[in-house]
Amino acid sequence: MTEAETHVRPPEATRSGKSAMLLSIAALGVVFGDIGTSPLYTLKSCFEFSGAQPVRDDILGICSLLIWALVIVVCVKYVAFIMRVDHDGEGGILALLALAAKPARSGALIAAGLVTFIVVIGATMLFGDGIITPAISVISAIEGVGVVSSRLQEWIVPLSVVVLIVLFTVQVRGTERIGRLFGPVMIVWFLGIGIAGAWAVIKHPAVLAALDPRQGVAFSFRHGIGGLLVLGGVVLAVTGVEALYADLSHFGRLPIVRAWYTLVFPALVLAYLGEGAALLADPHNLANPFYALTPGATLIPMVILATLATVIASQALISGAFTLVEQAIALGLSPRMEVRHTSRRVHGQVYVPAVAAALAVGCILLVLVFRSSDRLAAAYGLAVSVTMLATSIAYFVVITRVLHWRRAAALPLVAFFMLVDGSFVIAGLPKFMDGGWLPIAISAVLSTIALTWLEGRRVLVAALAKEQMSIEEVLRTFETSATEGTVQGTMVFLTPDPSGVPFLKNHRWIRNRVGRERLILLHLTRAAKPYLVASDRVTIEYLAPRLIRVYARFGYMEPPRIKPILNACKAEGLALDDEETAYFYADPKIEAATEHPFPPWQRGLFNALQRNSRPLPDDLQIPAERRIELGVTVAI
Repeated sequence: MTEAETHVRPPEATRSGKSAMLLSIAALGVVFGDIGTSPLYTLKSCFEFSGAQPVRDDILGICSLLIWALVIVVCVKYVAFIMRVDHDGEGGILALLALAAKPARSGALIAAGLVTFIVVIGATMLFGDGIITPAISVISAIEGVGVVSSRLQEWIVPLSVVVLIVLFTVQVRGTERIGRLFGPVMIVWFLGIGIAGAWAVIKHPAVLAALDPRQGVAFSFRHGIGGLLVLGGVVLAVTGVEALYADLSHFGRLPIVRAWYTLVFPALVLAYLGEGAALLADPHNLANPFYALTPGATLIPMVILATLATVIASQALISGAFTLVEQAIALGLSPRMEVRHTSRRVHGQVYVPAVAAALAVGCILLVLVFRSSDRLAAAYGLAVSVTMLATSIAYFVVITRVLHWRRAAALPLVAFFMLVDGSFVIAGLPKFMDGGWLPIAISAVLSTIALTWLEGRRVLVAALAKEQMSIEEVLRTFETSATEGTVQGTMVFLTPDPSGVPFLKNHRWIRNRVGRERLILLHLTRAAKPYLVASDRVTIEYLAPRLIRVYARFGYMEPPRIKPILNACKAEGLALDDEETAYFYADPKIEAATEHPFPPWQRGLFNALQRNSRPLPDDLQIPAERRIELGVTVAI
């Protein structure tokens, strides 16, 4: 395998020889950072959302809700069910979409429809999560300095901004180098919060009553509307649960599940019980129940450890946003943009400069505007709950349409999941004006862009198909043109529709060259698998001695590159990599269609996206001196 193709090695190849224990340790640093730092702000947010008081029954009720949310959402929904469904080893909400909205033919865009719309909403909410998580995680950790000394309170926001700047500055290096430290640091973190929580429980064992789910049910009925609104805070305990699913291909299900049950889940349960015990001991600890677990000499070390843990959690979410954008590009839901692979061994480690800049600006603005983790929590919970609801819907479509579950078995299970997710969504809606509008606004903008791009590309491909000449006509042209011996070069057409030859109808210069050159129709498609080996890269069809059709395939997680295509063609006996080869592609000029036109605003949006999309030859890394761009008028 060549150096240019090292990124297409299947995920399993990167994991050979690694023990499950090492993978579990690595998963601690990447998968569980977000959910593992939730105790920093969740319990306090639950009291604020519900209006409850730090009295015994309310403390036990809220702690019970938190613990059973972990059981139902993480242990049952994700670990036991959803994580068992993958798309050739890949997980995540867009992997479910790739299964649920599979195109009718290879290489076509994903099917548009209600499922696509719902998943796009969920995915864009997850992107909003990627903006909010670093802000709330970092500022909640830095708030510990205010516990150390009230005089340091004014430094919380500036220090948080500095940490975020440093965090985004190192993104360009990728997570492979610093990722080696993630797992050990998170082991110390989970051991630390688990031991601190256990010590508090030993001193006030009455809090163990919260393990009884009836305490949570009683709290909900006792507080009426507050019993529902508390779920807007409870959902913060399961933030990052999508990371368990999204990172399936990087670690495998078994290492993630082992890490969850052997360390993460017990540590989180002990941490929440410990915070409840601290409130039972002194209701004034509600000001910051997490740092009440480590008073005195252990406070400053815990602040430092919490800061490291939140940076790791933020790193994981930022990297997840990069991967989400890469998947969206592959599925035709986003314009092309520069995607840099920062590791040849780990496929999920990518860096997207434009996204990094947007996330950095967004996170810093959130810290400057909201200025506390309490205010950010209102914006946070709604994004998480909507994503989980969208995942449940997509999961139902997959298990019934693809896995062929009986609806009688699938419906009650998914209805239960949707009841839980829907309750979280409803509970977060009253916080709309307090910050809940933020993820909705982010999702609305990004969803509009994604769906406009998907539909616009569909219309564009159909319009370009009308500009081409059929294979039969071209073959007749060859019969009356020059002989094979006069071939002067190779013209490679980058075409979305290989059933004809583009540009021949309306470009006289191209028609004049056809008789003297070899024509290659190069059609790029996305395979059903996330990664392909070199032997599966191309399929070559000789339509005539000088008319050849090449289907080049890339996995939906791979960046398209011309070098692997040329290498695969050469291996099949078709030499294209020479100075006489030129690559032709369309430069669409958008105008209004006479029938069923796009609304003017949507056509303008698509035109702007089209003009600013990274050109396909840039992604393919075709040398600039071999490119020829041809204008084509497209009515939309």
